[in-house]
Order: sequence, then C-alpha cells, then structure tokens
Amino acid sequence: MKQVTVIINAREKVVDKDKYSFQEIVELALGKFDSNPNIVYTLTYTKGKKQPSKSLVFGEEVNVKDGMIINVSRTDKS
Repeated sequence: MKQVTVIINAREKVVDKDKYSFQEIVELALGKFDSNPNIVYTLTYTKGKKQPSKSLVFGEEVNVKDGMIINVSRTDKS
C-alpha cells in the first residue's frame, strides 16, 4: 500500500497499511493503549466530509482512506 494521510484528533498522520485495528488507531492517537478495565476508549471516523460518522469498537478493524477523519477519546470510569 502507498502511504496515505489521515486526520486523527485534528492532527495529520501518515500511515502505510490498508487496515488498522481499534487498538492500533488508539495508539496512533494517544500513544500507549491502556488495558485497565476502568479506561474506556471511544473511536469515531468518517471516510469523507459528506459521509456519516461511524463507530469502531475493540476487536474491529477499519480500512483507511486518504483524508479519513478519526476522533479518539479516553475516559476513566473512576
């Protein structure tokens, strides 16, 4: 795959794989993935400005596209 640019949490990132897992995207966005059960990650993405946002959950993967917009947030339940 050629490199493509995605926008993760308002920052451009160049990626070089076709498919990324939920955990890999969290790591691109926030650094280390925390497996603590009190930590909840929310991940939404859109593949284009006119496309609706979709959610991705742990265990799922998504095919990336140039210009894709991804938002990741981390919440602590405690």
